[in-house]
Amino acid sequence: MFTVNRERFSASDARVRLDAYGALEHFRSPEGRLYALCLSSPADVVTLVLFLRERGGSVLLLAADTPLETALASARQAGAYALVIGTPEQCQVLPGTPAAQEEPSLYSFSSGTTGGAKLIRRSWSAVAEEIAAYNEAIPADAGETPVVLASVTHSYGLLCGVLATLERGVSPVIVTNKNPKFALSVIRDTPKHLVYGVPTLFHMLTGFSQEGLRFHKLMTSGAPMPAPLFERLSGLADTLLQQYGCSEAGCISISPRMEAATDMGLPLRHWKLELDSREEAQPSELAVTGRAGRIATGDLGYIAPSGHIHLLSRIDDVINVSGLKVFPLEVEEVLLGMPGVAEAVVYRGRHPVMGEIVKARIVASGRVSADDVRDVCLQRLPAYKVPADIEFVTAIPKNPTGKISRKRLEMEDATQ
Repeated sequence: MFTVNRERFSASDARVRLDAYGALEHFRSPEGRLYALCLSSPADVVTLVLFLRERGGSVLLLAADTPLETALASARQAGAYALVIGTPEQCQVLPGTPAAQEEPSLYSFSSGTTGGAKLIRRSWSAVAEEIAAYNEAIPADAGETPVVLASVTHSYGLLCGVLATLERGVSPVIVTNKNPKFALSVIRDTPKHLVYGVPTLFHMLTGFSQEGLRFHKLMTSGAPMPAPLFERLSGLADTLLQQYGCSEAGCISISPRMEAATDMGLPLRHWKLELDSREEAQPSELAVTGRAGRIATGDLGYIAPSGHIHLLSRIDDVINVSGLKVFPLEVEEVLLGMPGVAEAVVYRGRHPVMGEIVKARIVASGRVSADDVRDVCLQRLPAYKVPADIEFVTAIPKNPTGKISRKRLEMEDATQ
């Protein structure tokens, strides 16, 4: 049925787990109840999601390393009946009357990259519709095995990497070992692979990639891939794919063969796309309409001549420098193309006189100075887009999905 790291779980193994869940007191009547899952084992996450979905229960996914008090607070905020933490046997039924459940659903908290996280509900029927449309759109070859590096406590890894794969009758390989060399060994031992990851993971893999290892297919999501990474991976992989979505909508589009780092492909059949711009210089907000109604994504993009969606920035991330717009991604691409720059993020800073300015945090793997950065930027960007404030750091904070929250960095600066 699926493999976790190198441990295989067959269909009969999964059935044993499903039967065991039904024997536990807190799972005997799951219909109409919401369970917050904060589980150590990805095998438990997958099988318990399948169990609760089949029996009319709802699920709130929480990252495995969520502290107990935070997990309890999240479960209460969502109106959960119980928090299942660590293992399926460890359950805390929450006091009080849980919120009345609508149609059985999958719940999650948004990543909070533009502010506070909010609770998102997507019915299991909407999830089924997404999986069906996803499987129609993804170019899966016979004998191809998905290798899921993305977390199964988030929709990308769980729905696209695992549940959609199972729906196709294919057994995915889930990799939770944090050692990049281990992930590379699994990929190497799975020649016809489709690897699900995020740009930061692929960046790490290229640093450990073994000579002669060539990737079959790489699927990226979560954030637009930096152009230097796209160019590097293009020389290492037969096919680069990218999918785009948001917490409220799930997967919106897939690019089966990326034409650029910003290429998000074509929308899945169950979404009607709204994107007015056809010019990179004048992007507009992307919105989609489906059974959940109209969803404004908060992302800026345009339609390329190929018909593909190209994304440039979050609306909230655009920096207004004296009335001129700066998209952080275009500056980051210049920084990441510099020798000696391992990671970089560009975000909004505030100056008491000048107002909004361009700020950058950089992780350097070599000797790089602020003057070097400005010199290179001035060669490739207008002066107003050149970072006015450059900070060299040992690490850039990321959320559990590997995303960088520019809003979080702004808030950190504001409290200093």
